[in-house]
Parts: sequence; structure tokens; C-alpha cells
Amino acid sequence: MFNLRLMLLALAIPIATGASGQTAPSLGDIIAPHRAIYEISLVRSGEGSGVSSASGRMVFEVTGSACDGYSMRQRMVVDIGDESGNLGKLDFQIETFESGAGDLYSFDSRTTMNEEIVEAVEGEARRLGRDIEVKLKQPAEKIVHLDGEVLFPSQHLQAIIDAARDQRRFLSVDIYEGAGTGETSDEAAAAIGKATHTRADSLLGGGMRQWPVSIGYFEAKDLAEEHTGEGLPSYQMSFMLYENGVTSNLVMDYGDYALSGSLQEIERLATPDCASP
Repeated sequence: MFNLRLMLLALAIPIATGASGQTAPSLGDIIAPHRAIYEISLVRSGEGSGVSSASGRMVFEVTGSACDGYSMRQRMVVDIGDESGNLGKLDFQIETFESGAGDLYSFDSRTTMNEEIVEAVEGEARRLGRDIEVKLKQPAEKIVHLDGEVLFPSQHLQAIIDAARDQRRFLSVDIYEGAGTGETSDEAAAAIGKATHTRADSLLGGGMRQWPVSIGYFEAKDLAEEHTGEGLPSYQMSFMLYENGVTSNLVMDYGDYALSGSLQEIERLATPDCASP
């Protein structure tokens, strides 16, 4: 009934740029960990989508340091109504860890509808030179291999921030989040708008640079259609990206319908004492 793929919001940890190919970029202590709360609502629903209303909230939290690695937790709970007025409770939870060296990414996600599990993905990805080995535990035990140049979520964020700072307007890379069945990477094509500055009354304070960003995610099966010009992203997300890595004005577009996430609260969390290597 619903397209339940949710983007991993690992949008809080900029990393230092590294060389493409052999070595992965390492994570850096550029911003403090934080917890952000978003109000979720329905912004668009197409005919036949099965969604007539949606309301809830999402909590995103990141902790850790460059030498210890970063842990991320995200939970989104949304009451979704169909055309007949029936309500369902969608509950998406994910926990991830990304090492400071950028060579390890573990993930554990679960999606339920009315407390019934509809999707569970768990595994660990290790970067081994030119290859990334993914050991999946769920939905089935399996080992898959990806190209070593594929980026993990926070590495992808840094690539976007670097492009924005360099006033580049487009960035296309392959990323791995452990989404879907966890067996493939996706192509992420990002369009980056012109920088502006936050107002004095912003939750994040005034004077900070921010960029509007829109990302289209293409699954492997969609890439074969690119040469025809007819390939459409399987999922799209847009947001305002602040210079410190926080996001607001989220729009999560699942094709038949779209949800928005409005930043309501943000709390700066303690940064552990840890000397970067």
C-alpha cells in the first residue's frame, strides 16, 4: 500500500575530503553532535496513492567523535490515513555506526506498520581497498561486494558540503546506506542551490550559510534507462542544508505522495574528549 523506503538522514557529520579511489575520506570533528526533532506532515498525495493524511514526528540524533567514530539514531512515527479514513501507524527506526577512518559502516533498521514488521535490514560494510564487503544479517544472511569508491552516508554529506562551498551546482556519486534489501548501492544525483544566510531568529542563530539541496536516488535497475532520458528517481529528497551540517525544510518524495519535515527543536550534545589521530 505504501512505499516505505526512507532516506537515512546522516546529515550531521562533515568529513575531511580524501582522494578518490584507493582510500576513503576520514571523518572529522567539524561540528558538535546534536539531536533534532522534526514535525512530519503530508504535503502531496496523488490519486491512487492510498494516502490521504499523515502526521507525526521524527527524531534524529548523532553522537561520537572522529577518533571513536559516530553513532546515529533516527526514528520516525507517522499516523497515515487512507481514502476511507482508516489510520495506520508507520514506525521507522534505524541505528548506524560509521568509523572515523571511513572504513566501517554498520546499520540496523526496522519498519513496522501497526506494529507488524514490514521491512528489517541489518548488516555491516567494510571498505577493503578497491572493494567493499557487505555482510548482511537481515533480511537474509548474505555477503555482497560493492565498488570501493562507493560513499557511506556521512562521506556523501561531505561531498555535498564541499561542492556547495566550491559553488558547484551538481554532484552525482554512488552511495551505500543499507536501504531496501541492503544488497546494492544507489546513484545519488544532487542539485545544489545558491547560498544564503540564516536570519537572526533562526533556531540555529543568524549569519550561517545555507544551501537548498535536492537529491534524486536511482536504484541499479533504473540506471539502464538513463541513456533514454526516461529514467526517474525511485525516491527524492530536498532540504535546506546549513553550514554546520544540520538540515531543515525536509521534503521526502515517494512518488505517489510526499511528506515534509519541519525542524521544531535542536539540542547541541556533548562532544567527547578525543584527540584525532
